Amino acid sequence: MLQRKQNTEVVISMNRDQLYGGAIFVISLVIVVGYVIIFFAPALSLPAWWHEWAVGLPVLFFVLAVLIISMWIGWTMMTTPPPVPLEPETSTEAKAEEGS
Repeated sequence: MLQRKQNTEVVISMNRDQLYGGAIFVISLVIVVGYVIIFFAPALSLPAWWHEWAVGLPVLFFVLAVLIISMWIGWTMMTTPPPVPLEPETSTEAKAEEGS
């Protein structure tokens, strides 16, 4: 939030979440710029193997993430006990008839 004080001094007040958000934004921006430079390495007269790693590592990480998530789902399904079967509810009238 921008606040104006006397003599046109601008004070920026941010809470902790906003500071974390700003840090995440700046770090992500630096990574994006670096990734784009590395992705187009051969066109920028940089080593060609940089491009191969820029393509191969994200693919590897994505495949591993999908497989690890599917392993976690399988483990959870395998180790979770089956649900207890629901018993049919009897109405109060049926209980009253049974009791008499």
